Amino acid sequence: MIKKTWWIAWLLATILILLSVSSVFAAASTTGFTIWPSKTTTDVNKVWTISFNNSLLSTSVNSNTIYVTDSKQTKVATTIKMSSDGVSVTVTPSKAYSDGDYNLYITNGITCLNGVKLGEMIIVPFTVVVPSLINGANIVVTVTDDLKSGKLGDLSGTLSIEGPNGYRSSPYLNDTVNGKYTFNIFENGDYLIKYFSVSNGLLNTQALKIPGIKLPTTSTTGSTTATTVKTANLVIATKDGVEGGKSGSIGGSILPEKWGVPVKVINSTTTWTTTTDINGNFMVYLPTGSYSLVVDGNDAQYKKHSYKMTVTAGQMATPLETIKGEDPLNKLGLQLDAPAVEIGSGILGGIDATTKEIDGNVNSDATVYIYDTVPATPVLLKTVKPDTNGKFAAKFTTALTGKKLQIKVIDPAENVYILDMASAIS
Repeated sequence: MIKKTWWIAWLLATILILLSVSSVFAAASTTGFTIWPSKTTTDVNKVWTISFNNSLLSTSVNSNTIYVTDSKQTKVATTIKMSSDGVSVTVTPSKAYSDGDYNLYITNGITCLNGVKLGEMIIVPFTVVVPSLINGANIVVTVTDDLKSGKLGDLSGTLSIEGPNGYRSSPYLNDTVNGKYTFNIFENGDYLIKYFSVSNGLLNTQALKIPGIKLPTTSTTGSTTATTVKTANLVIATKDGVEGGKSGSIGGSILPEKWGVPVKVINSTTTWTTTTDINGNFMVYLPTGSYSLVVDGNDAQYKKHSYKMTVTAGQMATPLETIKGEDPLNKLGLQLDAPAVEIGSGILGGIDATTKEIDGNVNSDATVYIYDTVPATPVLLKTVKPDTNGKFAAKFTTALTGKKLQIKVIDPAENVYILDMASAIS
């Protein structure tokens, strides 16, 4: 049997876990089926998205080949929907889950268009814990595509919120008819609305900033409703929207070709991320406007590349130069003038209590930051931008005695080169 790669998107965590069906190391395996580790969610409308690397035979996708059972092994009513390209399937409960244990079954009745079947059944146990009351406050997000032709319920993706503590959760109310999704929050601070989708076998994310949220001062404890503190709109740009003249795209390729290299597109409110495909190509669908494009190097020792891009409706913007995936970092051009010197890889020397100035050269688009790393939280002492020739000078008005210096160089593509002193200046 040919091995097939699967992605299972758990809506609560809103991540895609890449696993091989025939080699699931974190799961208990027996002959004929694999049991995954159990998950817990408070989302009573929990939706599964199952993505395949080959198109499926539509007649093999039904409630007998993919289904959910309760703790008594009784089937739970669900809606099974295959995407138009046949590479993903969503499993949506027909009504809200109750408290209890459930199992998602993905059976070996699933068949690809080439006739190859899944070699082993997958069972995903999960537990639903229903909150007794809804407290805190709400953020309500309206989601649509760029053609206004469908809501999130019609799109192949999942939605989550990430709070100031980094915790992610799914919406507790899903109004797919009107495309409104309600998140319950409990902390003041900055939030991100994240949309995860799979396109051409690649994971894509879109993260919308919702900063400065403040909860109401009046407690809503004991109430089954919560105050809405923020509404937001998330528009998903699509290939159809580009062809219809509503959106555009940024695309390109890296050389040498490599699969899985991170790509990020940023504007003032939103960040899109994807990776290169097996041929080193990438594509991100976007609203019209101005963006920064950042493409990583093929490995950590290579430079990231940054570009300013303008997206026009119906067109693809691409960098004019060839993106070199193996462009050496080369210390971002950092060369120090005496007495400062690099004495070994990443080690700063030549500085003592009499030092009043650190000079040198860097790439002209980089910025030099000088820190004192003696405190538990390093203190920024100087920020210096070079002139057009890359020359910089950092001058100090007080003695550096007791300080342990770090020189950090960062360029617009977020490449970083660091020199650290081995000990504090005495």
